[in-house]
Order: sequence, then structure tokens, then C-alpha cells
Amino acid sequence: MCCATYSYTQEVLAAIWAEILELQQVGIHDNFFELGGHSLLATQAISRIRKTFELELPLNCLFANPTIEELSQHLKPFNNKD
Repeated sequence: MCCATYSYTQEVLAAIWAEILELQQVGIHDNFFELGGHSLLATQAISRIRKTFELELPLNCLFANPTIEELSQHLKPFNNKD
């Protein structure tokens, strides 16, 4: 994974997804569910994202935005580190 072109939010999301999905790397265009994610793992991911970014985020947000690129755009208004 080449993090130089990723935003802070994308780097953090990629790390969370890689850990939860037990993968070495995750690309920003990879679909969480196509990588092996399912509803229980989505719940874990959303919980980690909430804790990491200190925000309320509904579970359906990951279902509606299943790539890091899409999800990071959804989180942008909440995060000023990008």
C-alpha cells in the first residue's frame, strides 16, 4: 500500500480494515464486502471508526459507502486532519 497519496483519513481507514479483515493491505478502491467483510465485521469496523474519529456514524454508512475512497469522503466534514 502506498500511503503517500492517501489522505490521513484513508490511511487510518485502511489500517482499520486491514486489521479487521486480517489482510496485509487494503486499497482505497477495494470493496469492504468483496474483501470478505460481512455484517458482523462491518459492525466491528464502524465501532473502531467511531472510536478513532470520535464521531457517531450509523452502521448503514459502510453499506452505502463500501470503499475507503467513498467512506473517507463521507467522513471529511467530521475530520480536519485531511
